[in-house]
Amino acid sequence: MSEAVERFLRTHADEFAVGQQLHDVPPHIVCEVTFEGQRAVCKVSAEPRGNAGVEGRVQRSVDRETAVPVPEILAVGADGYVAGYDEDAPREADYEDRELTGAWLRAAGRTLARLHGEATFDRPGLLAVDGDPADPTAGLRVDSPQGATWADALDSLLAVYGNKVRGTGFEATVAEARSFVDEHAAEFDAHGEAALLHGWFTPEHAEVRDGETRCVIDFEHALVGSPAWDYWRTAVPLFLGDGWDQPEGAAATFRSAYESVRPLPADLDGCREAYVGFVSVSYLDSLHTQTGIDEETRERAEWIASTATEQFDAARNAFAE
Repeated sequence: MSEAVERFLRTHADEFAVGQQLHDVPPHIVCEVTFEGQRAVCKVSAEPRGNAGVEGRVQRSVDRETAVPVPEILAVGADGYVAGYDEDAPREADYEDRELTGAWLRAAGRTLARLHGEATFDRPGLLAVDGDPADPTAGLRVDSPQGATWADALDSLLAVYGNKVRGTGFEATVAEARSFVDEHAAEFDAHGEAALLHGWFTPEHAEVRDGETRCVIDFEHALVGSPAWDYWRTAVPLFLGDGWDQPEGAAATFRSAYESVRPLPADLDGCREAYVGFVSVSYLDSLHTQTGIDEETRERAEWIASTATEQFDAARNAFAE
């Protein structure tokens, strides 16, 4: 797979070397590289489902326009990017060692709020390259029409998930989620911001040391819309599951830190079940993209799908009250 990294580097540098592979989970591959004499990291799309060219431009925009600490983008193209090596970049912990600390919760909550407040657009939507993807100077655009709403953006995101899980037998779960958005668009449009959303703001992607966020990486799930999405994409795996050891009141600590910088949407809790359902659908997409849905993973996929359905049923009841 490092051949894909080498092909990308060959079009962007006269001097380079490919080092150790850091990550190889579809649809991307990440390698440590030497780029024009500098230690760096290269991430490329290894298959059509990848979107590393957009991700690199998002990270470049965050570096230029916000105070959120990210590795500097050295090169970006149609299907990948090179970022300067950052000693403070987060590293994924072994499952049994995953632990949330009060310091991480406070610093990460503040940093996520700053990202939402400092990186904004004129409307919600998915992100795309503004111009020729092969042109390294091309920036970002929101891939939605003027007047688009957060419900429109959610539907677009769910449509992407639907296309990816086509042929797995779980298309109906995504269709149910899209129908739910359509039925309750007003509730989601009440959260009508157009903030840059990271998409997966957990310790694997945000490093905290000495009480401050040192480095944020992996913007591959970024889109523009309501901070409610980022909040629940963080809260579901960290606070609603059992995969992280954590101090008492962890969710409240994170939320209080966020709200010390800017407010969260007013009806955040009232939409909890709906967002848990949407996040569950996103897990179907991740499962199929990274490992495939087959005999070994089908039971897990069925559990995820049933969780999504249960959450949408609960959300309908909550909205009807």
